[in-house]
Amino acid sequence: MLTLSYKNFRNLLRIFPICPKPEAIGLENIPQNEPTLFVFNHVTRRAEPLFLQLAAPARLDIRFFAEITLVSTYKLARTKRDIMNSIFPPHRQKKMGQNSLKGFFFEKFADLLTRFFIAQMRRFHIIPVYLHDPPTREEELKKWRVNKDALRECLKSLESNVPVAIAPSGGSTHETAGIPIFQTIVPTLASLLYKKGKVVKIVPCIIKERPELSQKTYKKYVADRIPPCRFLRWLMNRIKGESYERPRLTVEFLAPLTFAKANPLKLEKVLFVAELQKIMYTSLKKDNEGRER
Repeated sequence: MLTLSYKNFRNLLRIFPICPKPEAIGLENIPQNEPTLFVFNHVTRRAEPLFLQLAAPARLDIRFFAEITLVSTYKLARTKRDIMNSIFPPHRQKKMGQNSLKGFFFEKFADLLTRFFIAQMRRFHIIPVYLHDPPTREEELKKWRVNKDALRECLKSLESNVPVAIAPSGGSTHETAGIPIFQTIVPTLASLLYKKGKVVKIVPCIIKERPELSQKTYKKYVADRIPPCRFLRWLMNRIKGESYERPRLTVEFLAPLTFAKANPLKLEKVLFVAELQKIMYTSLKKDNEGRER
């Protein structure tokens, strides 16, 4: 099946107006030739890795943690449903299903698109993880094996100075930082690498959308990348006596943190994650307050 390499896919999205193109802020905070772990917040459903790789320097081939369903046919029906829901609104899918012929071709198209997506994801050197709750004992063992391999693969990449990105918050935009789930995978990775004689630089990455990216606003973001379309929108707003506010997608790289402890207590890990979430939430909150003024 036809697929694109990581670099070719990234270059394609940078050149052609297929998706929103983020503005990078704070590139000077990205370490060079050091173990680097990017920690990003959830905003748009599963699109953050796309924006992060577009904003990061071209020299970086970032590896991302992703759910195992994105890189294998394991639970294919679930992956297909997620992909279709992200492309077609529910009413459109329902309408297609009401006609037997259209429904047949729609299902074939959905299956082909899902398998292409999985084949493409495999080319991106993603680190698969098992995220959902296992329903059986057999699934529990599978989850343990998959996540153990993911941890090993992540450490291998970091030791080789290949950057890795992860979204460990467990929340959407850290706005629930007052009652968070403190996942300690970031300090755990840092401590394991420290035992091997290396200190990983942990770079908080803040992805901000103005307006929030959705199926309704997606066209505005894409049209803004095309100069004639952008000019036409500006002209129409001028005729109406309104100002034209360009949609803006930014990825801000904050100053890196470190967690250089060989055998940390769980409390130390939790406190570090709490501080990391606070830094990211503060940056997001400051941006939201600026918009309201």
